Amino acid sequence: MKIITPVILAALLMCSACTKFLKEDIYTEYDPAQFANSVDGFEKVLNSAYAELQVRGYDNRNDVYCYGEFCTDVMLQTGGGFEAQAKEFITFAWNPTNGFFNTTWSKAYRAIRNSNVLLDNKDAATAIPPAKLDVLVAEARFIRAMAYAYLYNLFGPVPLITTAENVDPGAARATDEAISTFIIDELKAAAEALPVKQSLRGKATKGAALGVLCKFYLNKKMWQACADAAEEIRGLKVYDLFDDVSRLFAVENENNNEYIFAYPCIAQSGYGNITMAHTFPPAYPILPNWIIFGAQFRLYTSFVDSFEPADERLKMILTEYTNTSGVTIQMNRNGAGAALNNARSFKYVPDPAGQSDAMGNDIPYIRYADILLALAESLNELNGPTQPAIDLVNEVRGRASASLITLGGYGSKEALRDFILAERAREFVGEGKRREDLIRMGKFISGAQARGMSAKPGHVLFPIPQREIEANKNLQQNEGYVQ
Repeated sequence: MKIITPVILAALLMCSACTKFLKEDIYTEYDPAQFANSVDGFEKVLNSAYAELQVRGYDNRNDVYCYGEFCTDVMLQTGGGFEAQAKEFITFAWNPTNGFFNTTWSKAYRAIRNSNVLLDNKDAATAIPPAKLDVLVAEARFIRAMAYAYLYNLFGPVPLITTAENVDPGAARATDEAISTFIIDELKAAAEALPVKQSLRGKATKGAALGVLCKFYLNKKMWQACADAAEEIRGLKVYDLFDDVSRLFAVENENNNEYIFAYPCIAQSGYGNITMAHTFPPAYPILPNWIIFGAQFRLYTSFVDSFEPADERLKMILTEYTNTSGVTIQMNRNGAGAALNNARSFKYVPDPAGQSDAMGNDIPYIRYADILLALAESLNELNGPTQPAIDLVNEVRGRASASLITLGGYGSKEALRDFILAERAREFVGEGKRREDLIRMGKFISGAQARGMSAKPGHVLFPIPQREIEANKNLQQNEGYVQ
C-alpha cells in the first residue's frame, strides 16, 4: 500500500546546543512499510507528526492567545490587521466558519494520521532494535493522544480515528467516555515506555506524557487521578521550579528543569515565537533587528492590579516606558488613576538575536509550576483546605517572592479554589491556560457576561469547523451553533 499525501517531514526537535532545526525532507509519496522499517524512516514520519503539534509562528498567536487568553479576563487585543479576527474571540462572536478552527482541526488530524501510519506498521519494523522501537512507538502514541486531548479541550468529543487504513470519511463523533478512555489509556501506555529524558529538546518523555495526562484529569475534574499523576511526576525527581521567575522564559534559560514539555522555537521566520512583536507598544525602543506590529496584545488593569508590589512576576509586566521621543508613557493607569487596560506581558524576555517578528524563546506547554498548582487544586477539591495544598501554592508564590498564604486564611473549599484560580492567572498569563481554568471552575461564561460579552452556555466549547460539518453528514455540531 502507498499513501499519496503532501507530508512535510520537518524535524523540529532541537538538542540543547542546536541553533538550527534538523534537516527538512519533503515527500509527496511514501510507502509506510518502507519508512517504518528503519530508524531513519520511522523518525522522519514521527517528526512530521511532531511538527503538526507545534504552535510556533502564527499558530501560537491563534491557538494560544485567541483560544486561551482573549476570551478571558486577563488579556485583550487591539489595532492592526489582526484586530477584527481577535475581536471575535474577545466578544464571543466566533462561529463555525472561522478559519482558525479549520487550521487547528486539520493540523491535529494530520498529527493523528502520521502517528497512525507508524502504529499501523510497527509490527513490520523488524529492522529497528526492539528497545528503540518501543520508544518510537510510545512517542507516536503520545503525539496521537496529545492531539486528541487538544481537540477535546476545544471542541469536545471528536471522531476517533485509530488507523490510517480504510478511514471512514463519515465517522461520527466518539462518545465522551470512549474518547476520554482512549486518551487516558494511550498516555498511560506512552508514559510506561518513554524515557525520563531525551537527547533532543521537544521530544516526548515520561514526564511529558504524565503531564498531559495530569492536565487532562484536572480539566475532567478527576481529582484523585490528577493528584496521583502529579505525585508520579514529582517522584521522577527531574523537575523543579526555576529560581528566577522573571528570567524563566529567556532564551538563555530555555533548557531549564521547569519545562516538562515545550515547543522549540528559533529566531527564523515561521519557526519563531512572535509574541513580542505583538507586545512591544508603539515607539518602544527596540533593537533594529526586531519589529513592532500594529496588532497589540494588552493586559486588563484589573488583572495587573491583582499582583502584590513585591511579586517578582510583576517584573515581566510593562506598566510604563520611555518611548523613542523621550516621553514616558503610563500603561496600566493614567495620572488620574483611571484604568488603561494597556500594560504588556514581557514574560518572553526579548531575544537579542530575534529576526523581525521571530524570536527564539521556547513556548512551554506544561511547566512544573502547573503540576504543583494542579495538585494543590485536586487536594482542595478532595479534602478542602489542608496544609499540603497550602504548601504547594506557597512553593509557586515563594519562588516569586509573593507573600505566603496560611491555612487559617481559607475556611472553605470555595475560598481556596478562588485563590488558586487567581494564582493560576498570575503564574500562567500568556500561556493559553486561562480559558480552561475558568471553564473548569465554572466562571468562564459568567465572567464574560460580567464584562458585557454575549456569552452563552454553549461557548464553553468552540464549534466544529463548518467545512467538516459540510463534508461529513454524520458529524453533529456543538450545542448553541447552527448545524
